[in-house]
Amino acid sequence: MATKALLVGINDYVGAPLAGCINDVTDMAHFITDHCGFDPKSVRLLTDRRATAEAILERLNWLVSNLHPGDRILFHFSGHGTQLSTRDSKGEVDGLDECVCPQNFAWTDETAIRDKQFHLIFDRIPAGVNAVWISDSCHSGDMIREASGLGGRRDKRLIPPADIGWRVETAQRCGFSTRGIQGVAQDLPNIVLIAGCRDNQTSADSNFGGRANGALTYFLLRELNKPDGLTTPMPILIQQVRDGLKNANYSQVPQLEGPAGITGRTFL
Repeated sequence: MATKALLVGINDYVGAPLAGCINDVTDMAHFITDHCGFDPKSVRLLTDRRATAEAILERLNWLVSNLHPGDRILFHFSGHGTQLSTRDSKGEVDGLDECVCPQNFAWTDETAIRDKQFHLIFDRIPAGVNAVWISDSCHSGDMIREASGLGGRRDKRLIPPADIGWRVETAQRCGFSTRGIQGVAQDLPNIVLIAGCRDNQTSADSNFGGRANGALTYFLLRELNKPDGLTTPMPILIQQVRDGLKNANYSQVPQLEGPAGITGRTFL
C-alpha cells in the first residue's frame, strides 16, 4: 500500500511575506515519515519560488495518479489565499471562487489555483484511499493569512489591485458567493479537509518559542505528537486543536470537512 504527500509552503510573497509556512511543511514532512510510515522518497515539498501554479498543479496530478484502495495521501498547503471573481461569456462578473496563492500569484487565472480546479483534481481519488487535505491559509472574504511577530499580531494584507478588488466587491454586492475550498471538501466523497479557520476568518502566522509556524499546523502537530495523537478520531483531534488555539488567545476556529463516513477516522 503506497504513501504519497505533497507539501507546499510559501513565505516569499512579493509585498506580503510570511514567516512560518516553510517550517510548517518541513515539520509535517518529518512527522509523517517518522511516525506515519510515509516513504521519504514519496514525499514532495514545494517551497517559495519553486511553488508556482504550474508546479503545484503538476504535482497535484502526480499525487492523485495511480491510487488504489488502502493507499494514503496528504496534501498540505501553507500560505496565502484569496477570492477572485468569475466572468460569463459577455465579460460580466457572475460569481466568486476561492483560490490559493502560489508564489508567482499575480491576480490572474494562470497564477491562481481555484476551488473548481481542486474539485476536478481530488474527484479522481478512488474509494478506499485515505486522503487528507490540510489548508493552513485563510477562508475569509479577502482570504488573508495574518502574521504575528514576537511583539504582537500584525496583519500581512494581500491587498488586490483596485480593479480586481472592485470585481470581487461587485460579485458580493450582486449576492454571489462561493462554497469555496470547504465546500469542495463537502462535495467530494473520498477526502477530508482540515482547514485553519471558518470561512469568514483568517489563519495566523505566528512565533512559538522564537520559531515561526502557522498556528493551525503548530497546534495540529502538537496534538498528533502526543502518545494517543494518531489513535484519536479526527473530530476529537480537531476539537483539541481548537481548544489549544482558544487557550492561546487565537480567534480562528479550525474546521473538519468531508463526508461523514470518513471524517470520523484517525489521521492517516
